[in-house]
Amino acid sequence: MQSVRVRLPASTSSCIYSCKMMESPQHLNLATTPLVRPAQADPPRASGVYSWWLDTARFPTPESAGLADLPAAPRLSHGAEQAELLYVGRARKNLHQRILRQHLRRTRSSALRRTLLAVLLPGDGKWAEGASLDSRRRVVLDADAEDQLTAWMTGHLLLGWVRCPSKDETDALEEGWIKEHQPVLNTDGTTHGRELTERKSRFVEGLSCDA
Repeated sequence: MQSVRVRLPASTSSCIYSCKMMESPQHLNLATTPLVRPAQADPPRASGVYSWWLDTARFPTPESAGLADLPAAPRLSHGAEQAELLYVGRARKNLHQRILRQHLRRTRSSALRRTLLAVLLPGDGKWAEGASLDSRRRVVLDADAEDQLTAWMTGHLLLGWVRCPSKDETDALEEGWIKEHQPVLNTDGTTHGRELTERKSRFVEGLSCDA
C-alpha cells in the first residue's frame, strides 16, 4: 500500500510541540511531531497525545519488520524522519506513565501491545509463546515474553508525543488525528477496526485462561 508523505522544512523536527501552539489543537500536523527512539524517550508527566511509527530507515516495509498481517490502509509518512505512522493514542493524565509503564512494559494494560502480537504472529509463531488470558480474558505475557515484545518495539519503532493542557484538548487531538490519518494499528475510529478485532480474536484462540 502506497504511503502518504507530507513534506516540511527539516528545522520543524526540532520544535517542541504543545496543544497551546494553535487555537484548534486537533489541527496540529501529526507529520511534524518530533520523534525519538523509545529507549531514549522521556515523556512529560502531563496529559497529551502520542504516536508510534515504524522506523523505515532500518525497516523499509512492514514485512521486513515482521508485521506480516497489517490491514490494507494508507500509512502517513513523517515529514522529517524516515518513518510511517502505525498508532495514535492518548494519555489524559500522564504521558510518562502511559508510554513507559504500560506500552513499554505491560501487555495487560496496552491495547497497542495486544494488537502488535496479533499482527506479528502470522509471521512468527513464537509470539504466542508465554501468552495466556487472565480472568477477564485479557492477554497477558510472562516476563520473558514481555521483554521480547518490548525489545521488538524499541528496535523497530519510533515515538512522538504532543503535550496538551487539558483532557478536552487531549481527546480532541487524538480523535482528529485518528479520523484524518486512520492509523493502521488503531481499532477504534478507523474503517479497518473490524479487521484488527478479527486478528486479535484469532490470536487469543487456544490461549489458556489463568484462574
